[in-house]
Amino acid sequence: MSAPVRRESVPVTSTEAMLLDRLTQQGTLERTALDDLVPDVGTSKAALLHALLSVGIEAVREHARESGYEALAAQQTAEGEREVRTTRRRQLDAWRDET
Repeated sequence: MSAPVRRESVPVTSTEAMLLDRLTQQGTLERTALDDLVPDVGTSKAALLHALLSVGIEAVREHARESGYEALAAQQTAEGEREVRTTRRRQLDAWRDET
């Protein structure tokens, strides 16, 4: 875990508070899942919140990358279609000149 740069206050709902309590208990499904995602989490609530933030940040980054790849693929597809149309037009023009 990296050294903290600053502390932030985080509002927590009652449902989230219950989840945090489950995350402090070794052996719960939630804690096991978090341990799988983030090694050496720690046991304090601050450490748990930091681990959850890290997982969330990675999920957002992954989603942003996927969206970027989709946009790039769509752009390349559009460019590819334009290139195919241009090539076909040139071929048709060349064939017309042959006759």
